[in-house]
Amino acid sequence: MRIANPRHSTALLLMGLLVLSGCSKDPGPEQLAKAEGRYQALIDQKVAPQDPAWAEVVAQFEAVPKDSKSRPEAEKRLAALKAAREKLPPRPLARPGATGPGASEADAKRAACESLAKKMGEASTDTTREMLRKVLQRCQADLVQLEASSHPPGEGSADHH
Repeated sequence: MRIANPRHSTALLLMGLLVLSGCSKDPGPEQLAKAEGRYQALIDQKVAPQDPAWAEVVAQFEAVPKDSKSRPEAEKRLAALKAAREKLPPRPLARPGATGPGASEADAKRAACESLAKKMGEASTDTTREMLRKVLQRCQADLVQLEASSHPPGEGSADHH
């Protein structure tokens, strides 16, 4: 009877381990690609970050296994979505005769746009910056509309008779 050479045994053992390790495929990259596809589709459709459609994307990113090599990228996307979906603080209650910064809806919107611009500047990935840029553009468009329709006291449309 012949005894196997130790080198051959080691080589066979390594090959067996490689074959077995190939059986446990990481599903993370596939899940990440699916989530990113939906993420990009919602961005292309200009869906607002607060829209319920984003909950599906958040769930898809969270479904990427914690031990997957794709998890760090999923975490980045989740952080970007969380930042974009944060609710703005409520407007202060109106006080009769209140004037000055923050007293109007336009002032509150201006502050919100400024906050988005800061977040965009601090963003660590191009995808996050792009998403925040689109949200910022919408914020600025809303601000222009607010400023166009708001009038200082005494200049309302009812006073022009």
